[in-house]
Amino acid sequence: MNILDQWGYGTMKIGIIGFPRSGKTTIFNALSGAHAAVGAFGSRDANVAVIKVPDARVDRLAEIHKPRKKTYAEVQFIDVAPNEAAGEQKVIDSGALALLKNADALVHVVRAFENEDVLHPAGSVDPVRDCRSLEQELQLGDFIVIDKRAERLEKEHRKGAELDVLKRCRDHIEGGRSLRTLDLSPQEEAEVAGFGLLSRKPLMLLGNYGEGQIGKPDPSGLASYAREANQTLVELCGKMELEVAELPEEERQAFRDDLGLGEESRAHFIHAAYDMLGLMSFLTAGEPEVRAWTIRKNTRAVDAAGVIHSDIQRGFIRAEIVNYDDFIAAGSMAKAKEQGHVRLEGKDYIMRDGDIVLFRFNV
Repeated sequence: MNILDQWGYGTMKIGIIGFPRSGKTTIFNALSGAHAAVGAFGSRDANVAVIKVPDARVDRLAEIHKPRKKTYAEVQFIDVAPNEAAGEQKVIDSGALALLKNADALVHVVRAFENEDVLHPAGSVDPVRDCRSLEQELQLGDFIVIDKRAERLEKEHRKGAELDVLKRCRDHIEGGRSLRTLDLSPQEEAEVAGFGLLSRKPLMLLGNYGEGQIGKPDPSGLASYAREANQTLVELCGKMELEVAELPEEERQAFRDDLGLGEESRAHFIHAAYDMLGLMSFLTAGEPEVRAWTIRKNTRAVDAAGVIHSDIQRGFIRAEIVNYDDFIAAGSMAKAKEQGHVRLEGKDYIMRDGDIVLFRFNV
């Protein structure tokens, strides 16, 4: 089940893709803390890792409530090996397609560093060229899937909503545009959801820079491209990030500060992914467990209750809510109630990031 359809019932899945020798697996290791082998060009095996989403609110609430368990939201990274068979520069083959169909978002690791010992398969480093090439590959792959299905429906004389939206998608791609730029109604979205169309998925660009480029304004033109394409860009130096990730945890931030790397890469990346996907977290807190739950922005309280359990949604009575900042400022739940920060909300209340919630229900 894809959590873009039903948030909270699974782990957010992010597919990491890129051309050979882009430093993609180095980035995967830096973000996930894994130790996947790098330089395995042409490997068909994907690397998979599940990480906890850093959340200082969960840590602070756990200090206060001292629960038996604390649970962070999770993100699954899928590092897909590019296809370098017979010298072909291709990112997505049939094996990768099967892995990426259920991803909630794609991250294109774009090589922006020079290294004479690790040559780019195209012969030169050109981040903007690589971005455009990957877009074309994603669109072509989707076009083949769509055209094949539409042709079958037409041969069987099966007219209807599915064929209509497939024709719209086909025409859009023929115009040189990715499907993420096509406005679809909820019904149309449902018609194509099962195809796992890759150019429909949100795409983040992750610029992998060399050490000498950090802090310089747009050294490769990648930031300008991202602005023009209306795409999220995260800029990292994969080599340095991996070095930091391998240090003891208590030494990492001081090292980052000395190098001018800013926020911890994993947190920075996940914050950007949440923003791109329109996600946020609400919290539940008590002696049994302190937990963060991932939902879409503008989610109603009754739907957020369903993220925890369908019975809570079905028997929803009301939600007792205090925002995290108000709770911390008050110092306790009792004082938060005295100060009027604890509210009783109905089904249609729109959840806010950091809401601490106790759902009242009866089944």
